[in-house]
Amino acid sequence: MVVDDDPLFRWAASKILERAGYRVHAAATGQDGLAAARECHPGVVLLDIKLPDQAGFTVLEAIRQVRPDLPVVMLTAVPTPETSRRALRLGAYAYFEKPCDWTELLATVSRALLPFTPEKQAGV
Repeated sequence: MVVDDDPLFRWAASKILERAGYRVHAAATGQDGLAAARECHPGVVLLDIKLPDQAGFTVLEAIRQVRPDLPVVMLTAVPTPETSRRALRLGAYAYFEKPCDWTELLATVSRALLPFTPEKQAGV
């Protein structure tokens, strides 16, 4: 699942993941992302730190309450040392600065999905 308010990034990430063989659900807000995490049961979430309705950190904390083992990869276009530390402290699987290296992001998604069964690997 891709949760990002930037339509171009959301589209690009979705297309790259789909070309790699993943089914992708995309959301533009934290609220939509949380609803999808509950309903769609993604195998991994790519989550922007800055969303229009709430902070990505707030969404990460809510995901941790509902699905504590769900890998969440945090993304930001405005990186700071504090955002990186906070993301990892709150349980993010990984942290990427935008623009990100798509090959590295795909490798991270693949690693995040390794503990899951093949039927769960189909969804991002």
